[in-house]
Amino acid sequence: MPKAPRTFRDSTCATARARLLLALALAASILPLAGTGCRASQSTVGLPEASLSANADAQTTFRKLRAAWFAGSTHERRTLEPELRRFLVRFPGEESSDMVRVLLAFDCVSRGSLQEARVLIAQVRVSVGAVHDFSRVAEAYALLRESKPDAAWSALEPLAGKIVDSDERLLFSELRLRAASSARRFTNATQAAEELLTEAPSENRTALEALVAEQFQPAGKSDLVESLVSIEQAPPAESQNTQAREWLRKLLRERLVAIAVREKDAALARSLLDTAPAALRASATGSELVGIAGGIRSRPLISGRAIGVALSLGDAVLRRRSASLAAGLARGLRSPGAPPGAGAVQLITQDDRGNGVGIVEALRTLAAEGAAILVAGLDGASADIAARFAEENEIPMLLVEPPGTLVGPFSSSFVLGESSSREQAVIDAELSRRGLQRIARVGRIGDACDALSESAGGTRFSVQQWRRNRVSAVLVLGPAACASDVTRDLQRVPGFAPELALGLEAAEFVYASDAPRARFAVGAGSFPSALRPDAESNPALPALDWYEALGHDAASLAKGALEGFPDGRVDEERAVHELHARAQRALGQVQVPLWTSEARGFSEGQRLSRTLTIVSPSSPKK
Repeated sequence: MPKAPRTFRDSTCATARARLLLALALAASILPLAGTGCRASQSTVGLPEASLSANADAQTTFRKLRAAWFAGSTHERRTLEPELRRFLVRFPGEESSDMVRVLLAFDCVSRGSLQEARVLIAQVRVSVGAVHDFSRVAEAYALLRESKPDAAWSALEPLAGKIVDSDERLLFSELRLRAASSARRFTNATQAAEELLTEAPSENRTALEALVAEQFQPAGKSDLVESLVSIEQAPPAESQNTQAREWLRKLLRERLVAIAVREKDAALARSLLDTAPAALRASATGSELVGIAGGIRSRPLISGRAIGVALSLGDAVLRRRSASLAAGLARGLRSPGAPPGAGAVQLITQDDRGNGVGIVEALRTLAAEGAAILVAGLDGASADIAARFAEENEIPMLLVEPPGTLVGPFSSSFVLGESSSREQAVIDAELSRRGLQRIARVGRIGDACDALSESAGGTRFSVQQWRRNRVSAVLVLGPAACASDVTRDLQRVPGFAPELALGLEAAEFVYASDAPRARFAVGAGSFPSALRPDAESNPALPALDWYEALGHDAASLAKGALEGFPDGRVDEERAVHELHARAQRALGQVQVPLWTSEARGFSEGQRLSRTLTIVSPSSPKK
């Protein structure tokens, strides 16, 4: 009989080997149930047995119990609870008793006895490294049973690569999949599913594929698109991963094809056809996709003076940047003291639905709604997509960040932001000038800005390690909120006060009242400023951040380029093309005051040139 899948789910049958091991384990123990573990028996607990070969007996019994537990279904594992508890009475000092406690904890969680499970987990000795790691997997299982999938994922993620035993790793991978799916982290679930299917014994593969399909059942259209994109953009699969990755790609594509056909989603149909295998294109479903993709394609038009912005919602960083960019655009389009009305430049917004495929559809929609100039690219990857769209469709595009992999020159794209390499070079030069050599980094390099403390009341960042390493400066390449969090952690270590170096994204923190005394930031143009450039109109406005300043400059440049554009709607294809070309030429020539550069317009290469400076609290306030 084929081997039953080793999962947390009940199974209708067990392997013959598992039943034999179970019978041997049951026969090996003669004591009544102990009071240790969940749902202890009411029978009298006996004294530990004396044995001339206690260690050998313990190892033999443990191996049989462990093998039976991992080979069994959830129900069969619960039948082993009496024998696991007897083991703890007979061999309380054996190292293997820690693993027995962990197995009992899993059983307690499966039946809902979470408090008892945690008592068992707490008894596991910290010195037993591998077993202690597996006990943390049991704790994550308890969190998942408490409907805390995000906490379960956070508990499991640090254990990736640490679970060595193949039986334990299979349960770990399955639990990671369940936690990611329940938390709606479907790109993480895709990675966990690939690991689970790669590790699965061949006799278990069919059952585990069914489990993976079940875990992706709640995924919505955008979740499935994002998961498929994560597979397409992943590094090439190793030989042992190829089969699992191809199965996952097929599962996700089939789900999305069904959605595209059911909802007549032209954008989704087009994106699926772009990467479809020949077999899908040649099938009846493929023909239906082609019909859907071609039948609802929209065409660009011009609707007065309008700019369109494609906002990115893929993660917390992009969502924060999008909010700042939109605020800066809205503020830059407003003429001081003039109400919106005829002749004003309108702002049209669309979002990318949180994935790379969605940004193309967002840009198509903005063009079809009448935007003459587009704004997009809040990171290198989305800037690549936006630049390619602009060149293919000959629509002028303002890129917030420089492209990640595409290399100009561009004819339709104009770069607003600053390259990370130039920013880093200015920071490194200033660190060297100040004699600061031991540098800790937070943000896109080093500790993550969203790091979690390892224990309740602990610090989020590696400040104790920084102190031991005699760090002389901490560089923050993230938002001002991240710099503030770093500062709070540093203040919890008496006598340790490294300088704080701030990249452009955190630069406004250099003027914050809670910033450390020794600090400096990268600046450009009038950014950052102790006072907002528009503070006179509204003194209560919060400090200006880098992406809001870039949004303001994008609006100023676009508004200048669209002067004299027709007020009405233009939808004749040739006229629309001519107006896009006119807007493109105007963007290359417009000269307006800017916040992020001393320049007043784009230089050669259609990039906004700027001198990066160093700003400190003692610098003259701009």
